[in-house]
Parts: sequence; C-alpha cells; structure tokens
Amino acid sequence: MALEGTAWVLDSAPGIDLAAGASPSAAFSEGRVAGSTGCNRFTGPFALDGDRLELGAIASTRMACAPPVMALEQAYLEALDRVAHWRIEDGSLMLSDEQGKDLLRFAAG
Repeated sequence: MALEGTAWVLDSAPGIDLAAGASPSAAFSEGRVAGSTGCNRFTGPFALDGDRLELGAIASTRMACAPPVMALEQAYLEALDRVAHWRIEDGSLMLSDEQGKDLLRFAAG
C-alpha cells in the first residue's frame, strides 16, 4: 500500500461527522491530489519529503449540497489545510498535523 497510486476514502476523522451517503476521498499522483469532499470535487498540488506532506492551495467546484454534507465538506477541507505528515498504518492512510495529531484516516478504496 502506497500513498501515491491508491484511491483513498475517508474512514474517520476526530471531531468530524461523516454525513450519510457522502464519501470524501483523495488520490495522490504526480504532485497533484484530487478527490471528493463528499459534495464537490477538489484538486491541488502536494509535495512529499519523507513523512512530511505539504498540500498547496486547494481548488474545488462549488455545488450546493444538503447542510450536513456542506458541513462535512468544510471540515474536511479545513483538515486538509492543516495536514503536515502522513503514514500508512495497518493499511490505512493517516494524515496528521504539525504536532502529530491525527486529522484524517482513509481506507484504500
């Protein structure tokens, strides 16, 4: 299992309610990350340096969705903005902040 070349689907995120029917995702390839917020599509640049992961400015589409899905989208994008480290643990992708606090956990999709 590798960061790049795997389709990752959000499995859990501390403090974020996963709205029913919404499946935030991320795929990393050739310096770009792209995926779904559960409502809209997003893309942006990323850079790796060992376990460090720097995500650049994220662009996304702007469709309106049900309020719970919009809340999930906002929380997901805010969490992505705080990502500083990555690791694969028991087949899951873990993204954490500068202090090592886990923000997002993905399962291989």
